[in-house]
Amino acid sequence: MIMNRPLTAEEMKSGRLFYNLYCVVNGLSYNCMGETILILFALQLGCQDTVIALLGSMIFVGFLFLPLGKIMTSHTGAVRSQSDFWVLRNIAALMIVGAAPASAAGYNAAATGLLLTGALLFYGFRAAGVVMSQPLVGEICPSEMRGRFIALSWTFFYTTGFISLITISLLTKYHPGIKTLCFVIASGSVIGIISSCFLRIVKESGEIKKSAAQPIFKEYKKVFKAGVIRRQIYAGTVCYMGLILTMPISLLTIKKGFGATDTQALIFSLIQLFASIPASFIQSRISDKLGGKIMLLAAHCSLILTAIYWLIVPGNFSWFILPLPFLLVAYGNAGINNALPQYFLQTVSKELQVTASIFISIASGAVAGLLGACLSSILLKISALLNKTSEALVTYRIYFAIVLLVLLASTYFIFRLRGKRN
Repeated sequence: MIMNRPLTAEEMKSGRLFYNLYCVVNGLSYNCMGETILILFALQLGCQDTVIALLGSMIFVGFLFLPLGKIMTSHTGAVRSQSDFWVLRNIAALMIVGAAPASAAGYNAAATGLLLTGALLFYGFRAAGVVMSQPLVGEICPSEMRGRFIALSWTFFYTTGFISLITISLLTKYHPGIKTLCFVIASGSVIGIISSCFLRIVKESGEIKKSAAQPIFKEYKKVFKAGVIRRQIYAGTVCYMGLILTMPISLLTIKKGFGATDTQALIFSLIQLFASIPASFIQSRISDKLGGKIMLLAAHCSLILTAIYWLIVPGNFSWFILPLPFLLVAYGNAGINNALPQYFLQTVSKELQVTASIFISIASGAVAGLLGACLSSILLKISALLNKTSEALVTYRIYFAIVLLVLLASTYFIFRLRGKRN
């Protein structure tokens, strides 16, 4: 709801409450259609590793839809825009379900096309919806508590996501098969539409709508001239690429390298999601003190440790040692999701936030998605060619050895960010 005036303290407090309620319900929905479910769904369809790599990058390729969010916001405001796109993204998820009957009928190419198109629209509409989320958080949350609020919102999201993954794990254990995954995705779509109802209640001043109505191309030159924004683009790109290169392929390594079942793979995802809860909570306590740069560097280092781990882990399936890389990825993912928006709000002036938010997201997220998808697919093919043994795990060890070098080199761009003192 647009108030056309500055929000009162009570309206800001109410906005934070309903925003967190939205995060709670959205967490239940998202993991019904999230990366793990899509990867398992793709494997059930018999898709190749390159398709898995593409799925792992779709969340970032979807950032190409961000300008749609700005256009919608200029007409309806940030709250209405995000809630409408949330409905569209959950409708798009139903297209993914259509891949199952297409595959069963023998139309494998059509099934893959429906899967990738549905995933692109799902993540694209998500990106268009959240394009103004950072300025919106800036409106309903005082500057001194933004770092904590962002981290707590993610904590709520991860907590309910953990509950949904437990339920899904039980379903796949007692009712394995692609029909169960179709039911899970469809259920998540319905819950996701419900979550948008809480978001619609949040009030905004109207300043974001006015900012979104400004011609964006006139502002791009001013935005790109700001060195602090260029450095954020470079750092965001390498961090997002780090997630693309490690998260989906870690799950693929468990499935194909260690022969895990769907239920076992979901349990590892459950471990990752559960670890994200204390990770976000801890980060909420220290992020405002340490600043975005240190938090981002720590998150990136956890991805480096993930790559190292896959190089040295024994080849036998073990519940005692295999969860570790998922714990590391959980910290890295939570840290990047918390640190990037925190650093953005700390360093970018309010009058540039709308344009800068779109520019940074497209320039770092979409570029990372496209580059990450290509690089991950190429590295998987190269690793398979270099594997002279019959063990699938060797392919993924070679892959992570190359990824380790990429991650180490990319740390340079995070060091170039300004620290809290600057």
